[in-house]
Amino acid sequence: METIYFTNMQTEFGNSLEQKFRKLLKKSAYFDGITQGQLVALKVHVGERGNLGYVNPNFARIAAEEVKARGAKPFLTDTNTLYSGGRHNGVDHCITAIQHGYSYATVGAPFVPADGIRGLGHREVGVSGKHFQKTKLASGVLEAERIIFLTHFKGHIETGFGGSLKNLSMGCASVAGKMEQHAAAKPVMKEVHCVGCRQCYRVCPVGAVSMVKGKALIDYDVCIGCGQCVAACNYEAITPGSSADTEDFIEKVAEYAYSAYNYFGSNALYINFAMNITPDCDCWPANDVPVVEDVGILAGSNPFALDRATIDLINTARAQVSSRYHAKIVGERDVFEEVWDNPMAAAGFDHARSQFGVSLEYELRELG
Repeated sequence: METIYFTNMQTEFGNSLEQKFRKLLKKSAYFDGITQGQLVALKVHVGERGNLGYVNPNFARIAAEEVKARGAKPFLTDTNTLYSGGRHNGVDHCITAIQHGYSYATVGAPFVPADGIRGLGHREVGVSGKHFQKTKLASGVLEAERIIFLTHFKGHIETGFGGSLKNLSMGCASVAGKMEQHAAAKPVMKEVHCVGCRQCYRVCPVGAVSMVKGKALIDYDVCIGCGQCVAACNYEAITPGSSADTEDFIEKVAEYAYSAYNYFGSNALYINFAMNITPDCDCWPANDVPVVEDVGILAGSNPFALDRATIDLINTARAQVSSRYHAKIVGERDVFEEVWDNPMAAAGFDHARSQFGVSLEYELRELG
């Protein structure tokens, strides 16, 4: 039985949401284990440009203050994206972080891309899964001595919902690791977009990329589908192959999540912000009306039980009248299964429990 701490959204004079969040952090006892000089990662998602649904940076500031109060050194971090956008490389990612309020001036901690400038920095971590024996996790998160996951809980078009498990799996994977989870095929070359920068040629580990008349060419007989060329390309000339079947994809996400969870062990704390619960991921360059009313903030040491508890609370919340999904989620329902017509949303839980024996049982302790 996992203990999940919870604080609702109700506030009063002298007990603001910021104060309630501090109480939640201290109640978890996680901060008692932080020691002088430790490097503590605050794993965030700064939001794609155009999206304003991400976690308010003030919560990251509070977490950073609590870390520094113990003499440790916090830093904000996230991994670069598989798709081309405002977070595809470390330079653009840092700019987006600053634009969205995740700056040293506002949070008191620097933003450091976890997998480097081009998303190539990773180490392999073992996992005895159905789909993977090794995962490619970003070096920056693995090198932190402790890590705190600050996760905006929301819907997701492929996995049904995005919570701590998604922040662990896609969020801690290098670009190559993201491609492993997403793709059932090798990368696609779009010659018309190629500018001949040779970055893909330089990073290919097996020499599958050659330059012909100033354009990159992939030899698919040699290509191993590692995704390094996708990570290196800034011009959308090389894109991921087609996604796998939904159930396989969700199982792969669960295996990556377990790999990171098992690696971090007791050095990790997971926090879900179940507020502004949008139907789409924060990777989307816009955020729609929330599907249900705000629920609160939850924290725990087991991300599988934490996500399960968060979903259970969301399923009891009132639907937002102004949401385009309102008619689908009134009454008895599983909110995210209804929003995305995706009955596989719980498949990740089932796979993690059967494959790795993770616990989904929890006891909810509400704080005032």
